[in-house]
Amino acid sequence: LIDLQCEDMVDVRRLKMLQMVQLFKCEEDAAQAVEWLSELLDALLKTHIRLGDDAQETKVLLEKHRKFVDVAQSTYDYGRQLLQATVVLCQSLRCTSRSSGDTLPRLNRVWKQFTIASEERVHRLEMAIAFHSNTEKILQDCPEEPEAINDEEQFDEIEAVGKSLLDRLTVPVVYPDGTEQYFGSPSDMASTAEHIRDRMKLVNLKRQQLRHPEMVTTES
Repeated sequence: LIDLQCEDMVDVRRLKMLQMVQLFKCEEDAAQAVEWLSELLDALLKTHIRLGDDAQETKVLLEKHRKFVDVAQSTYDYGRQLLQATVVLCQSLRCTSRSSGDTLPRLNRVWKQFTIASEERVHRLEMAIAFHSNTEKILQDCPEEPEAINDEEQFDEIEAVGKSLLDRLTVPVVYPDGTEQYFGSPSDMASTAEHIRDRMKLVNLKRQQLRHPEMVTTES
C-alpha cells in the first residue's frame, strides 16, 4: 500500500513537472507571438506604403494586404490560445502565471494598433483604385463614347478623390492611447503624392482639350 502511495505521489509530481514545463513554454511562446505581431505592425507602417501606379497594380496590392492581414490574424489567435492554455495550467497547478497578466494586455494593444493601421491601409488602397480607374477611363481615347469622356461630373469626381487621397496621405494613424504613427517616411509620402498630382494634371489637361478642341488642332 505504501509503495502504491509512493508511486502515486511520484506520478503526481511528474505530472506537475510536465505541466510546469508546458506553462513556461506557453508563456515564452505567447511573448514571442506578441513580438511577431509587433514586427508585422512595424512592417505594415514602414514598407506597405505604395498605392500603385494604376488600378490593376493597386488591386494586386490590396489582395496582398489582405493575405498579410490573415497572417497577423493567425499570429494574434495563436497568442490568445497560448494565453488561454496558461490560465488552465495555472488553475491546475494552483499558481500565478509569471507573464500572462502582462502579455495579454500587450497582445491586445498591439492587435488593436494593427487593425487600426490595416483599416487605414485598406481605405487608402480603395480610394486609389477608384482614382486610378476613373483616371484611366478619362485618359484612354474612347471616340465611340465621347459623351462619357465629356462628362464634367467625372472630371470633378476624379479631382475630388485625388484631393482626398492627397489629404489622406498627410494624416497619421491615431491609436486609442493618443499616439500617432505615419505610413512610411516623408520622402515616401512625397513620392506617392507626386504621382497622384501628375495623374491629376493629365486629367486636367484632357479636360482643357475637350473644352477647347481648337487648341489641340492649333498645336498639332
